[in-house]
Order: sequence, then structure tokens, then C-alpha cells
Amino acid sequence: MKKFAAIFPGQGTQFIGMISSLYYKYKIIRDTFNFASEILKYDLWNIIQNDPLKKLNITYYTQPAILTTSIAIYRLWIQKNNILPNIVTGYSLGEYTAMVCSNIISFKDAIKIVEYRGRLMYKISCNLKDFYENGYYMQTIIGLKKKK
Repeated sequence: MKKFAAIFPGQGTQFIGMISSLYYKYKIIRDTFNFASEILKYDLWNIIQNDPLKKLNITYYTQPAILTTSIAIYRLWIQKNNILPNIVTGYSLGEYTAMVCSNIISFKDAIKIVEYRGRLMYKISCNLKDFYENGYYMQTIIGLKKKK
């Protein structure tokens, strides 16, 4: 049997209309989005398809959208192929998808966590001087040393 890995993306992979062809074709995709929308208490699918008021680029909408899309595609893969990956990993936000797919956390908890994570990131970003300048984005800095 061949071995394979599932690698999940971080924020920045979103676009209007993503996954629409699969949504209309497969019930498991629709069920995944319906479940996420129930938890979030808003229509996540509508945001992905129509992007009212440019919500898809606001982190607290973006992050649940990417997580849900990745989970939906993963569930479809399992349903169609009936084999699990040998390893799952993800970049930044994708780590949460990997944890759900590894049964470390539930999808319900992951949705709540990434929505909250997105709100925190948005709140911090809004207070920065250059938030409204073109090309602004949040970065992660790893390895800073504390000054003595």
C-alpha cells in the first residue's frame, strides 16, 4: 500500500466561490458547511460564495472558511477512497485542520477556536498604524530573545 500525507493550507488560500463545484455535487461537503454554520451562527457558505461586504478577507470569517473547506475536502477524500493518510500536517491555520483530522480536537471545538483566533488577530491588527494601508498583513515572528 502506498503511503501519503495530507497537508493543509493556512490563511491566504481563500477566494470567492471556492469549493462550489464540490458543494453542489457532494452531500458530505454541504453537511460540513451546514454544521460549521450552526456553530458559528451565520451562513458560512453564503460568505464564501457571495462575500457580502468583503467579509471573506476578515480573519474571523476567513479562518473558519478555510478550516471548514479543508475538513470538507478531507472528509470527501476519506469517503471516496476509504484510506487514511499516514501523516497529517498543516501550515499555521492548517495545523488546526490537521488536529481535527487526527482526532486530537473536535471539528466543533476547532471552529470555535479559529473563529476566536481570527477575532484576536483582527483586533490586534486594527490597532496597528498601517492597518488600512495596501499590502498590510500580519506576520509571525519566532525566536525573539528577551532583553536582560
